[in-house]
Amino acid sequence: MKSARGFLKPCFAVAGAAAVLAAVLGWVFAGAVGAWAAPAGVALAALGFAGSVQAVAAVERIDLRLTLPMALITYAVKLMIAFFALWTVKSTVPDALLPFAWGIVGGAVVWLATQAVWAYKAKIPYIELNQGS
Repeated sequence: MKSARGFLKPCFAVAGAAAVLAAVLGWVFAGAVGAWAAPAGVALAALGFAGSVQAVAAVERIDLRLTLPMALITYAVKLMIAFFALWTVKSTVPDALLPFAWGIVGGAVVWLATQAVWAYKAKIPYIELNQGS
């Protein structure tokens, strides 16, 4: 899985660029509140995806068959965290809700698109190769 985690650096780089763009767009469309809320949403999405990768990689070291259950568990946890974050933003700074939500959506889209491009270009063997022979 270590070689398959090579997409983390490009995904974080693109998410960083998306956060800068989100700050600019947030400022243009929602003022100062949008300037911090939109990139915060991008960051939440990026950290959620990276956390999932780390959790699945950790459980893969224990047993490969646990990767699907861990992926599903992390997906459910990410959704709960995102909904809790949205509720918290709505409760504390209602004006930030829309830019924050759009930041989450934008962050997820750029992360998944970057990961898909990386996977398309990557040379990952689909069979286990003997390392010792």
